[in-house]
Amino acid sequence: MASSAAYSRIAVVGTGGYGWHFLRALVGSKHFATVRAVTRSTAGNKQEDEEKRLRNQELKSMGVQVVAYADISVKAFEETFKDIDIVVSAVGVAGVADQIPMIDGAILAGVKWFIPSEYGVADYQSMWMPFSSPLAAKSLVRDHLFTVAKPKGLAHTIVYTGMALDYLDPRAIGLQLGKRTATLVGRGGTPATFTSIHDVVRLIVEIVKRPQEMQNRTIRFAGSTANMRNLIKVVTGSNCGEHLRIISIDEAKERFFELARSRNTKAFHVYARLLIEEGLAQINRCNEPLDNALFPTISPESVHKTLERLMAKASAAAAEGSGGLAGMKVAPVHRSDTAKSVTDGLGKSYKQGGPSVLSSSDSDTF
Repeated sequence: MASSAAYSRIAVVGTGGYGWHFLRALVGSKHFATVRAVTRSTAGNKQEDEEKRLRNQELKSMGVQVVAYADISVKAFEETFKDIDIVVSAVGVAGVADQIPMIDGAILAGVKWFIPSEYGVADYQSMWMPFSSPLAAKSLVRDHLFTVAKPKGLAHTIVYTGMALDYLDPRAIGLQLGKRTATLVGRGGTPATFTSIHDVVRLIVEIVKRPQEMQNRTIRFAGSTANMRNLIKVVTGSNCGEHLRIISIDEAKERFFELARSRNTKAFHVYARLLIEEGLAQINRCNEPLDNALFPTISPESVHKTLERLMAKASAAAAEGSGGLAGMKVAPVHRSDTAKSVTDGLGKSYKQGGPSVLSSSDSDTF
């Protein structure tokens, strides 16, 4: 096993979302001689390309190397990962399967350690959904790391942290922070895992500093374990009353199938809530041990504190007349890459042609 001193060059794939935060934190840690951002050469439209250009410009000003790849191929990733020891993937749901050629390129480039884009929930199989989970591609990536990459000398670490409500728009799970209202699917008593994006970033920086302890294992780190009733009480001040609407599971499933058949991206709203109610958002639902004790310097923010922080920002934004969640650079939840990717997968299951249909409003799904 190589020593920590040997790992001085790190690359992060993806410069938006988690990737942006990882890169800033890695530079700030001053632990690595080289911090490289790996990004697609173009995003596909003028607005996204301009945002990417400005983001890359700021990264360069921080001392980050910015390297672009033109296509999803083993050769492209091999070139991109030259002279790199560790690759941290921060691709979104739509890019999960792209990590297989990414891994193969890393092997050819001589990379020593690959951390795939997990940072959320595992792809536990649903008991009712009549098709593979949109997260199923993560299993293919893990299998590739175990059966192909590890024998060829590429180590890995799988990291599960649950949902980050300061990254995932809380409206996806029925919490309207600005209005202090909520929509609950089911009874709301099923445990789920929540970890703020700030703590996920601190965790990843800590992991990559400790290769001898952290390679070839799965890390489960939880900021909080809470149920929807707990969160709703924080947002609305109560578990009942006019500020809470309750939807039965049967009604939610009916709405889910209706939206999935028409490939409306608001299917993602219902998917997320049913996932929580079924227990699939808990990273240790099969009693796997948590690894928080391995990171004594990280005292995670509770999900209650995260919600209070986000509600304060929402109130400040409303007072300023700007609306929305101040400081949260997220697309409306039903227009995000995650929502579009999930919905396209659902539509394919019903053999419906055409791309996902973006909903026209941010109103709740039900």
